Amino acid sequence: MSDLPGRPNIDQLRRQARELLRAAADGEPAALARIRAVSERESLSAAQLAVAREYGFASWPALHAEVERRRAGRPAGEGGTGPGETRWSFGGASPIETAAGMLYPGGLVAGPDRALLDASLLPSGQTSHRLAGPGADRSARAAGSNAMVVLAEAAISAVTLTDDQGTTYALQVREISPSAVHHGRVSLRVGVDPVPGRELGWLELRGQDGSAARLAPSAHPDTRVSRPAPVPGSPAVRELSGRALGLIGLRFAGAGQDAVEGECSAALARAAEIQQSGGPGAAGDLPGQLARLYAVLTGHGPADGLPRGWFSIIDAADRTDGASQHLDLSVTFPQVDDTVVRIDSLVSEPETWRVYLRAEPGWWIYSTDRQRKWHVMSVTAEDDLGGMYLSEFDGSRGHRDHEELTLRFLPRLNPLARALTLTFSGAGEQVTLELQLP
Repeated sequence: MSDLPGRPNIDQLRRQARELLRAAADGEPAALARIRAVSERESLSAAQLAVAREYGFASWPALHAEVERRRAGRPAGEGGTGPGETRWSFGGASPIETAAGMLYPGGLVAGPDRALLDASLLPSGQTSHRLAGPGADRSARAAGSNAMVVLAEAAISAVTLTDDQGTTYALQVREISPSAVHHGRVSLRVGVDPVPGRELGWLELRGQDGSAARLAPSAHPDTRVSRPAPVPGSPAVRELSGRALGLIGLRFAGAGQDAVEGECSAALARAAEIQQSGGPGAAGDLPGQLARLYAVLTGHGPADGLPRGWFSIIDAADRTDGASQHLDLSVTFPQVDDTVVRIDSLVSEPETWRVYLRAEPGWWIYSTDRQRKWHVMSVTAEDDLGGMYLSEFDGSRGHRDHEELTLRFLPRLNPLARALTLTFSGAGEQVTLELQLP
């Protein structure tokens, strides 16, 4: 392994990679061996990866990040995985057929240290019966979980990923969502090695039957970030509004009738407490709106009279998917309640969409005994047609000085929407991100 010079130059490193590729193309055994150590193909990206690995870095982007860190004079540890490092993404691939079922690629989000592909698998008729639904029988649940793992690994092992430079990537299932089977699909998070460079023209997924789909580099939309502003409404209104959105979220979580009725009853009881303690008008019209929502969710009344945003979420259950969106945002919010949030990417998939972000110093607030935790901000979204969206936590990875996380939004994006506003609300302040959809 070679030591990286104290003042490395990225152009010189690129020249090393080009010279290595040229030597390999001329048939020099040493150059061929260096490239074959990281790839079966002779390409510029393979030569760059070989150079990066020889300097002790996992990928070319990781080497590039270290060069930039040294050039900027930042201390060690602030490159690569730091909260200020840029991320990039690819998306827009169509489904491909695998032996285990139809694979729906979502977004591939990459940084200097790692790359992950979110996807969902719709099992074929021959394999779906192997997935046991939730129930009281622990052995049945365990069998269903094992079947999901086998199914996911079979689907991914049957797929190859290459790029326009001829590099072949290794794919490994990292996470499987245990609740996705309720909606017919199994959600997967797949590790990609090496990290695809942001300069690539495309990445191609190919199934064993020859079906193929390409992931394209994400677009950079127009965005606008607001200044921090006080969170509107009284604490009582915010609490009851949050409870209402939580009740609507039960509809998408597939909760049973008893669970829905129990949560609705608790929300109505809390609304009554607030009215009694705060006097008339303390909670505005929310108690009555909660009662109408209770009737809708339990099948005892129409949705007439509900706030437009609530109705839009409920009404979106039967909405068809629109064009796939995959956007690189690279937006940093001003500090809100001692937390700085950086939004990296937004990717829509069948039935849902995700936002990838980083929070510094972290996303959670812990109780004194660390047995309970709360997220530092609540996040909602609204499109330019008045439709609202709910967010839920979808995984994270902690670092020394920040946390990477993914938020999953429901319902699916309205295909007619042309703009989105995401609102991040802390205890006393909030900030919004407005972005244009292609």
